[in-house]
Amino acid sequence: MPAVNSSSLHFGRFMRLVPLLLAAAAVVAGCSVGPDFRRPEAPVTDRYTSTALPEKTVSAPGEAGEAQRFVSGRNIPAEWWILFKSEDLDRLIRGALAKSPTLAAARAALRQARENLTAQTGVVLYPAVDGRGSVTRERFSGASFGQPGSGTLFTLYNASVDVTYSPDLFGGGRRELE
Repeated sequence: MPAVNSSSLHFGRFMRLVPLLLAAAAVVAGCSVGPDFRRPEAPVTDRYTSTALPEKTVSAPGEAGEAQRFVSGRNIPAEWWILFKSEDLDRLIRGALAKSPTLAAARAALRQARENLTAQTGVVLYPAVDGRGSVTRERFSGASFGQPGSGTLFTLYNASVDVTYSPDLFGGGRRELE
């Protein structure tokens, strides 16, 4: 009776699992997240509500309780809050505008966001490659082998290349970029 090697049994079991593993990998790779993103069209409308606004609101008892009228197509000033004639509101909005970023700061933030997107695109879609090299002079001592006084001088060259890639099996990285 021939001797059976246990490593050949394990290899045989593994080889029977290979088609199953390949099929599972194909199914997982095919499960990409959602369809390609398309920016929706802006709605074409001339009003804010689905139905027409009433001519005017109902009146209420008390100060400033008279009925209000809706006027569409009218030019509203840039400092619209002044129309309310409220010192508290005016002070609050002027303080908020004074503390808000300038147009240059907003452009810088937009530029930074674009640079971050570009950096993430490289990380998500492409592999990273890193290479290193070194040269050293070494002396091998013969004393470690019982031959004191003898030794060899040699040059040691080392080179390595690292390639890393994170497979985006489910498409989450691509969706994040969109």
